[in-house]
Amino acid sequence: MGRVVVTHSTYIPGLLKVLGKLAAVEGITTCTPAVIRHGGAHVETFELRITRPLPWGGGFKAVARKGRSSQEVFITTQLDKAVIQNAVRRILDH
Repeated sequence: MGRVVVTHSTYIPGLLKVLGKLAAVEGITTCTPAVIRHGGAHVETFELRITRPLPWGGGFKAVARKGRSSQEVFITTQLDKAVIQNAVRRILDH
């Protein structure tokens, strides 16, 4: 079971709950929330999108969005992108 790194004082609403469930997926080592940005298009419901592999390897960058806020998330894993996307989809559908 992986862990969620809690280092910031603010998070997008619902992010820690989703990351806690994602960290429980076999093969995911850590989920680290990072920079929050405000502005841009309005997103009604929470979404987490896997965007690209980490430049140092061993995981993926993701972007969480809710309202007009977005937050980067770094996921450390050896799993394929498709496996993580399916896990995120299952978590968000429930």
